[in-house]
Amino acid sequence: MTTTTVAITGATGYLGTALTQRLRADGHRVVALTRRPPTNGTLGWREYSLGADIDEALFDGIDVLIHAAWTLGGKDVEQLWDTNTIGSRRLISAAAEAGVQTVFISSMSAYFGTRQAYGLMKLAAERTAVDLGAVVVRPGLVYGASPGGMGGTLKKIAQLPLWPRFSSARLYLAHEDDLTAGISAVLNRYDAYAGQVLGFANPTPHDLTAVLTALAPNRRRRPTILIPKAAVMAPLRVAEAANVPLPFRSDSLLGLVEGPTFLPNEKLLADGGINFRDLM
Repeated sequence: MTTTTVAITGATGYLGTALTQRLRADGHRVVALTRRPPTNGTLGWREYSLGADIDEALFDGIDVLIHAAWTLGGKDVEQLWDTNTIGSRRLISAAAEAGVQTVFISSMSAYFGTRQAYGLMKLAAERTAVDLGAVVVRPGLVYGASPGGMGGTLKKIAQLPLWPRFSSARLYLAHEDDLTAGISAVLNRYDAYAGQVLGFANPTPHDLTAVLTALAPNRRRRPTILIPKAAVMAPLRVAEAANVPLPFRSDSLLGLVEGPTFLPNEKLLADGGINFRDLM
């Protein structure tokens, strides 16, 4: 394995932290591209904010960029598009111009036919990444001992005495250890995956009740109640329009009840020895 210097946006977030730990354990040097210096004083750092202008020296001495940063809330859709999608395109283009290999962390919500705003933004940024020969990784629902994001939200729901159930929800999942190991493996064989979209998840999808059961204390299933999507979506959107702080967004719910039906390049990953355990 060749030691490389890897710059990671979102390095202090849930996935970025797990990636940093994995890549450093594999012998790579990691530089955090974040707004503020990481609290970990042993980690290299350069100032960067998604959507901002890019300093021409940002990629000096960098071999690989892993772009994992993304802004989720606090802005309207137009602002989110400018920050996330346009900002990601600008960053990926600058990395390509500097000769830096790039891995763009997208989402399983980014599939053709998605109605989720988050998925549409990721899908648009994917196009630039693929056109410039970067590797696009679409992680499934990421889980582990202390998951963040949607995995963390579902783990909290799994502790409730009554669970919601949506008839159409089928979820692909990726354990955080398999995800980070897979990205590390991609760096070792970058040319084999360049310009490809990779579905990073176990190929067997599960319904929401099965996922909650696996995440619940003692893996004990709770009673469920079938909830029509509209009964939840409408109140969430009203609250969002009124700028009411919410622990769960309507767009996130859409991602739970609608999703992809296949994993892109599943065979390519399997042939390269990149596999994902089943949650069950």
